[in-house]
Amino acid sequence: MKINLLLITIAATGLVFAQGPARRGFGGPGGPGTETRLTKTLNLNATQQNAVHTALQEHRVATSGLNDQMHTLNTQLHAAIKAGAADQIDKVTASIGALHQQQLASQSKAAAKIYATLTDDQKTQVGDHIGMLMGGGPGGPPPARRGPPPNNN
Repeated sequence: MKINLLLITIAATGLVFAQGPARRGFGGPGGPGTETRLTKTLNLNATQQNAVHTALQEHRVATSGLNDQMHTLNTQLHAAIKAGAADQIDKVTASIGALHQQQLASQSKAAAKIYATLTDDQKTQVGDHIGMLMGGGPGGPPPARRGPPPNNN
């Protein structure tokens, strides 16, 4: 039962990360759109805008190689699944978990740096929606796409 749940989780993760480079990749906060959205939503001043830019850029640098690593690990995982290699599945999924940890830690540190620059009123506006500082809209990061890949024919 645990193996089935693990395989379903891994397959769903694979679908999320199998998106092409045209989509926002593994790594957290989006590009300039995140900065613009936060500036407009929270009415950031110039000093805060610079702090947001710096925090997001540091995050991008810290996580720059994760997309390629995740792609490689997903390829290895698919091969292990097809081969029925339970020991290899354990090793690869542990590596995937480590990449997720790196990404989330970097993303959270960027959000903490941004939050530290906010005024009390802006912090009140953010409230429990810390996810908005991590690349998502008012409620948090964008949801994962569900369902089969699109048919691009």
